[in-house]
Amino acid sequence: MDVCDEDKSNDDVQELSFGGKFLNLFSELERCGEIVQKQKIEEMNEIIDGMNKVEWKSVFKTELFDEIHTMVKEKKMSMENAILLLKHAGYCKALKNVWNPCFDSSSLNKRFEKMIVKEEKKEKEEKKEKLIIDLCECYISLSYDFPHESLSICMPCLLKVALNKEENKETQKEAEIALLALASLGFNV
Repeated sequence: MDVCDEDKSNDDVQELSFGGKFLNLFSELERCGEIVQKQKIEEMNEIIDGMNKVEWKSVFKTELFDEIHTMVKEKKMSMENAILLLKHAGYCKALKNVWNPCFDSSSLNKRFEKMIVKEEKKEKEEKKEKLIIDLCECYISLSYDFPHESLSICMPCLLKVALNKEENKETQKEAEIALLALASLGFNV
């Protein structure tokens, strides 16, 4: 019996180390240039892979999403780097089946909603397809409460990505992320 308890406490220490490592790297992001920042985010994404549900929820709180929003707003992080982190976080959230509505109350959620609607209203020539796809994937995979306008833009966008049958690895991964985001709608609506 004591052996099991020891193993459990070692698991708890391991869990805490994932969150600590992630938050330490996150705290360094605003002092880095874009290239180094991207490398740190890739490290953070690897750490996210190792997190369980409890660890994921302990890290991805409203305050973290608000801090990402502030960093993007103050140009301390590019939107591209924020999306790199958030897309992977949402993907892992869906894979791990984590219930965590913290994103919904964040300022980043509101920013994404506005950006999705604004991008969709642009003329076809001006639209940034990759940006709207990335925003929709992040938004849907991290949210639980969807305004009709955002949902009516994201659903067709994600379905289009999911139906893309190109054979390259990156496109396959994008289709998988889009399908996971769509699958999470059933639990969230």
